[in-house]
Amino acid sequence: MNFDMYKMMTSDEVVASGINKLSESEQQEILRWGLRMYGLGQHKVGDIHEIKYDGRVVVLDDGSRWEVASYDASTVDFWGEFTKVAIIDDEMYRLEEYVSVTEDSV
Repeated sequence: MNFDMYKMMTSDEVVASGINKLSESEQQEILRWGLRMYGLGQHKVGDIHEIKYDGRVVVLDDGSRWEVASYDASTVDFWGEFTKVAIIDDEMYRLEEYVSVTEDSV
């Protein structure tokens, strides 16, 4: 992810935050954190289209890809394709029953 922070912030926000004093990598880390915080509280519902790498990657019917924590991969692999899931605050839930796994968007 390599966005220009100066296009995303007003000049007043740049000065007030001091982001212009940070290195490019520090700015990108703040952006990554901000986008993650923005995404919390939002949800996505879809059907599993494909499960890859023994449950480590889930592809939903909308094409979005989700990386599953290694300790949860066997659970997802067991769910199978066409399973309806909800993703809420970095947790994937099988909607037929309450079983969740931790994941991140890839």
